[in-house]
This record gives sequence, C-alpha cells and structure tokens, in this order.
Amino acid sequence: MNMKKLPKNLMLLSMALAMTSCGSVGLMIHTAKIYDGVLDYNAGGVDVALDTVHFVIDKKNRMLLKAEINGKTDTVMYDSGVNSFAALMYTPSTKPQGMKFYSHSVSGADKKSKIKVTTLPVKIRTDMVVSKGLGMATLNPEPPVCDKEAALSKYDIIGFQGLNLPRYMIDFTNNQMYEIRDTLSIDTTEFVPVKCKYYMNVLWVYPRINGVEYECMFDTGNGAAGILLQDEQRIEAPRNDDYLFEGSYGVAIGGHTEKQHFVVAPEERLSMAGDDKEVDVMYVKSMSSNNMGLKAISKYDWIISCWGPNPKVYVRPHATDTVKPFKAPAYRVAEVDGKLIILTRRIDGNEKFKVGDRIVSVNGEKITEENICHYYDLLTENKDWSGFEIEVK
Repeated sequence: MNMKKLPKNLMLLSMALAMTSCGSVGLMIHTAKIYDGVLDYNAGGVDVALDTVHFVIDKKNRMLLKAEINGKTDTVMYDSGVNSFAALMYTPSTKPQGMKFYSHSVSGADKKSKIKVTTLPVKIRTDMVVSKGLGMATLNPEPPVCDKEAALSKYDIIGFQGLNLPRYMIDFTNNQMYEIRDTLSIDTTEFVPVKCKYYMNVLWVYPRINGVEYECMFDTGNGAAGILLQDEQRIEAPRNDDYLFEGSYGVAIGGHTEKQHFVVAPEERLSMAGDDKEVDVMYVKSMSSNNMGLKAISKYDWIISCWGPNPKVYVRPHATDTVKPFKAPAYRVAEVDGKLIILTRRIDGNEKFKVGDRIVSVNGEKITEENICHYYDLLTENKDWSGFEIEVK
C-alpha cells in the first residue's frame, strides 16, 4: 500500500487489519541454551549466536531497553499494546527539519481521553533489529511537576510494530530478547503452544482467569495490573477479598482515565500452558479491550511468530516474578495545575475524603509550590493515611 496516496485522516488505518488465528503446529521451539548472556542454537551443526536485546523492568513496572530512534540513542520503553505506530515520541515544539508531519487526534485505552498528535517517519535501531515505520509524536507536552519518573513522557516508546521481526523470544527468566531466524531448525521441549491471534496490528492471547477464558491484548506497556478486564457485574458485587475503588484506574494516552468505580482482586488464578499462577486482576466498567499486562506476561517466557497466515505463540512458565505485587492504597493523589488532588480512594467504609478533593495542608503545614512534591511523595509512599492530619477543600 502506498501511504503517500492516503488522505491525512486515513494514515492511522494504513496497516492491514486482517485477522488470523494461531495454530498449534509448525514452529518448534528449542529449550534455549544461554552462554554468557547470548542465545545459541545449533543449525546444521553450526552454532549460531543470535542478536540480543537486554532489558530491565523498573520500579514502575516498565520494560526498558536501549534503542536508537531517528539517530538518537536513549533508554526507551517497549509497549506491545501500541498498535498503529512503530514508535511514540515526545518531541520539542520545534519540528525536526526535513520531516513531514500529519496531525491527528487519538484516543486512549478508556475510549474517551484524547490528545493531539502528529505522525512522522521513523527508523528504529536496536541490537536485535533495524526497522522503519510511522511514528507518533506529541509536540511540547507538559511534564508533571512531581514524580517525573512516572510520566508517560519520561521515555519514548517502541510499539509492537517497532521490533518488526518474523520470530523472536522474550525471555523474562534472563531479561533478554532474541531474534529467531527462519533458517534455524528448532525443537520443542519446555515451551507449549497457546491460543492467539494477530489483529489490528497487535497480538491477542487467551489466558484463563479462575477457569474462564478471556481474549486479551498482549500489552507490555500496562504495568498497573496483571490482567485488566471489563466486568461491570464484578464491580456491582465485589467478592470478600476484592478491593473496591473510586476514581481513575490508570493513565491513558490523554492523561488519567475518567472517574469510575473499579475492583482489584489481588490473588486471582491465571492459567496458561497447563500452569496456574496467582495474579492481580483489575475489573473496570469501560475500556477498549481486555488486557494482559506486564505483571502477568512476565510470569512466562514467550516465543512470538506473528508474520504470515498462521501466527503462533509458545510460552514457558517460570518461577521468577520480576515485578512488584499489588498493594492496596487508601488513597492516591495527583499534582494538577500546582494543586494536590485526591485521584483515587478505596471504598471500605473508612473513607474520609472524596475523589477530587484538594489537599490544602498535612499535619498543619500548608501545601505550597515549594513543598507540594514532598507531600506528593509522602502521601504516595504511605498506603495508610491514618497517621496524618489532612485538611481538604
């Protein structure tokens, strides 16, 4: 398809949307041997060292790696839930010379929050692959005053299309990704084929939660919940061990999601590849799709082969949990236009404050421009506010 001939408002639809489903035959997986951090396969008697990308999972549950985007090398975040673009970038207000931009308005995961963006051609280079595609950029974003580390604009993002590989492995046991070349003869032992499909330029998988199968987007960019499900009945009738919240359940592309009730179940049963694990599940009333996030994804090692008419995915369970478990806060706060606002509250009969309340003092000290980030950090780090004297308006 010649993208140059497309009208501006159709640029986002330029990728094929054909849906295919994953079979259980074809790709055979080797039990990967690791030598000094390099994956070796034996192909026709010749050892083949595969290109390797090393990544880390930070304290905010983000999958970070080194990459070069349009000549700039930096730490970037890998977000497999980004479907329409190879990369998301946060650029200064001055547009790079020689690049043609197209303006768009896009929605976030909650189907409501929107942001004005532009698109531009990008070239992505990692230790594993060099790829080209469309990038999306927000121009001159407003960074938060407090907790800049948690901001979406902290890192540029490589999407699912940014890796652009026929077959590769995400190895959470060793925090590495490897390309698996087509010429290799591969043998299965520890990996198990799982149901999947490739649709709307992203991968979809089918985990079972408490024995029920759900279609979920494979989303390494979701660090908030292991599994994110739309289920209004669970919110209306939460179980004894559930945490019921009111407020914003996360950050979408346009900012914090809208106020609503949602439930977090901290120890649901996740089943894949004949293996059961515990995972936290967030149940919300409204979102664009169910979602398997990094907390759940990182409980397995993955072989992904999405090119061609028969995409396939294989997984290998492992015992290492590389992300932090869920801890239920009584409240969450956000800094909004120089004010400290209650963003979320837990509904348990003991709540004193409402979502949207502005905190004006803590322990008798007024919130000012100089100390707002100190109290943001203090109230964020403490899940229980019973020891604080808090005044709101």
